[in-house]
Amino acid sequence: MGSLRARLLTGMLITLPVVFLLLWLVVSDSLRTLTADYLSDRMELEIESILAELEVARGDHIRLDEANVDALFHFSFSGYYYQLTFSGGEGEAPQVLRSRSLGDFVLDFPPVIMGEKKRLKLVGPKGQSLLALVRSLPLRERVLTIAVAEDLTPVEEDLAAFQTRYTLISLAFLALLGGGLAVAAHRALSPLDRIRRELEELEAGRISRLNEAIPLEMRRLAARINHLMQGMEQRMERSRNTIGNLAHALKTPLAALAQLAHHPAANDDLRSALLERTNQLHQLLERELRRARLSDFALPGRRFVLEKELPPLLRTLRSIYYAKKIEPEMNLPPGLVLPCDHEEMMELLGNLLDNAFKWGRERVVFTVRRESRNAGEVVCLVVEDDGPGVPDEHWEALAQRGVRLDESKEGHGLGLSIAREIVEHYRGSMIFSRSPNLGGFRVEARLPLG
Repeated sequence: MGSLRARLLTGMLITLPVVFLLLWLVVSDSLRTLTADYLSDRMELEIESILAELEVARGDHIRLDEANVDALFHFSFSGYYYQLTFSGGEGEAPQVLRSRSLGDFVLDFPPVIMGEKKRLKLVGPKGQSLLALVRSLPLRERVLTIAVAEDLTPVEEDLAAFQTRYTLISLAFLALLGGGLAVAAHRALSPLDRIRRELEELEAGRISRLNEAIPLEMRRLAARINHLMQGMEQRMERSRNTIGNLAHALKTPLAALAQLAHHPAANDDLRSALLERTNQLHQLLERELRRARLSDFALPGRRFVLEKELPPLLRTLRSIYYAKKIEPEMNLPPGLVLPCDHEEMMELLGNLLDNAFKWGRERVVFTVRRESRNAGEVVCLVVEDDGPGVPDEHWEALAQRGVRLDESKEGHGLGLSIAREIVEHYRGSMIFSRSPNLGGFRVEARLPLG
């Protein structure tokens, strides 16, 4: 669809010249018509004045008293001409009277029906364009045709000069109007730029809703977005509360099952099976409770600012594993913002760091670095601990959902498989290995920045 601003400006750049061209044509045609009407009215008066000086002499010949005719008709090629044609009798040639200004030139025009009046364009004695008014009327049972013509050259030159000035003025006004409309379009669409910037801030987590103090047409859009954001936050809050409530509600029945395992009537096999199943369920519930607590910091649509989001996450992990007294070592580039969904990054780092806190003895190291590769720039998230680690032959199977590969004697691989799914969602990759510095487990998640 392209840019709205570009579409508006393109439409104006097409429409305005067309409008100005049509206006130019209308004005030019109107001027020509007004000029022709004015000249026709003047030539009508000239015809009346010529007819007033015309008389029929003996032998039915016409005679014109030129002394009382306008002097402009007396100068050769003055631009003002008349020609009278008086039809002759049977077998007689018509009598023709011409102004001195015509010399020997004869005006050539089509026949005009008696009683008719026509306005014609004729060719003058010097090839110039003439506007002629031709009138035919009865006289002594014959037909008198009188034509008065005027040179259009001065009028056309004046009209051409006017059209040139009008064109230059129109172009100047077109430029001013186009510039004014461009500014008006920019101002009219500036709230869209404001909404775009606010959406970027909303995505980055700097604001929680869009400002609705904007024009009415866009205010409804902002209001709908705010309504959707509020609904998403409410649904997420209900989901977190539901998970937490369910986990807490199941703790008491699980404790009761664990007590049944120690009942005197239970045999050793039943006791062992009950303890194993209740321990597994208890670990799953504890894990979901930790995930619910970690996701308390997640808001939909935010980008992930490491320096801002990590401290509350680490405080939560230290409170969960308070007995270990682990102070994680952070190696972070300043001001790094990950172009990823805030909630997904919280879950990714929460799983990776939770695994490190769970199995680390005294040290957990979290390192973030940026690397340039052929496919573009990537960010590497490296989490290491000093725990017992995982045998080398189990690295590939470790990220498979539900596969149980423990660093010690109990646990499951669900968290790491979830982390890998998140990384692969962003077309990234994960590498599992043994930490060369700490000797424990090392996981590296690579996420593209572009």
